[in-house]
Amino acid sequence: MTVSNAESPVAPAGASEAIRDYVTAVDGLLLDVPWRRRRELIADLREHLRQYPELMTVEQPREYAAELRAAAGAVPGGFLSGFRSASWPTPLEWCESVLRGAALILLALLGYKILDHLSYFVIGDPSSQGSWPGALDLAVQELYPVPAFRGSTGTGLLFYAPLAVLVGQLTTAAVLLRAPQRRPALRVLSYLSLGIVLAVLGYGAMRSIA
Repeated sequence: MTVSNAESPVAPAGASEAIRDYVTAVDGLLLDVPWRRRRELIADLREHLRQYPELMTVEQPREYAAELRAAAGAVPGGFLSGFRSASWPTPLEWCESVLRGAALILLALLGYKILDHLSYFVIGDPSSQGSWPGALDLAVQELYPVPAFRGSTGTGLLFYAPLAVLVGQLTTAAVLLRAPQRRPALRVLSYLSLGIVLAVLGYGAMRSIA
């Protein structure tokens, strides 16, 4: 694919939205390309389409993305593409994926403790368990500052920190591989995840000094 630097007609204002949608679609299909290189390719593509908007009717985003990927020398995208590019999709989004992974782990552990409490009402002795608020309070405190693993918070940090990276990257890859247009939704989930992590840490800290 050759991008000309010659003077060319600029796309009319009405084509701006179509160009933005086309560029976004191509960008979503190139998430396995290292982000700096992808940023350069997308910037060139955006400028090229402003000069030649008719190209959007010639090639579909998937075809254009395949050409750009070949030009970048990247391998085709796959489930583990997040690990092939150290900063995929971008450094900020990589950190957000880890944050989402941490929130998922905290919710899973909290859910497990709640189910464990419920199990006594089914197969155990309910009288041996405290009230719901007390059980929930204890469950959250046990997650602060780091969930313990085999009775040790130090071991928990060594175990759950890499697990948060793994869970975050795999779930992000699973979503974006099938629906790259959901990247904005992942940003919203990142804010929710930050709220979950801060709520658990904040409550645990408050109870530890009470």
